[in-house]
Amino acid sequence: MKVTYTPGEGDVQIWDFDPDQVPQSQAEMIERRYGSGPGQWDAWVDDCRRGGARARKILLWHLLRQTHHTLRFEDVPDFRMGQVKVEHSLEELLTIRDRVLKSNLTTDEKDGVLAALDLEITEQMGDDAPPADVEPAEAGSGKALPNSA
Repeated sequence: MKVTYTPGEGDVQIWDFDPDQVPQSQAEMIERRYGSGPGQWDAWVDDCRRGGARARKILLWHLLRQTHHTLRFEDVPDFRMGQVKVEHSLEELLTIRDRVLKSNLTTDEKDGVLAALDLEITEQMGDDAPPADVEPAEAGSGKALPNSA
């Protein structure tokens, strides 16, 4: 995930957050803040992506603690919801795109989803070209082939 925090005062902070790379001890602390029970880690990650207020506060707390090790949860700034933005990372978008290509969606559905994904991928890359390993979908084909194909 790409997480952007734009505080009212201060510098914008951007993190690449991979939930699979969080140490187990920190994951337990996050789960305690979020709630207990089976599947809480996955529920928290999903809630961060969907925009849950508490989930995003916990995420911001976790990320800020990477630099400010003693930051207490209670001391996390009372941010406005629009100040914490969570997006798919480029790697996640490419994985989703690959899954769409392999899906059982109709050609029209695939074309629509691929067009939206290609736009997000292009924005993440910061230029107007599609990713180097992805060619634009051919009209009506529903498929985009890697350059190696």
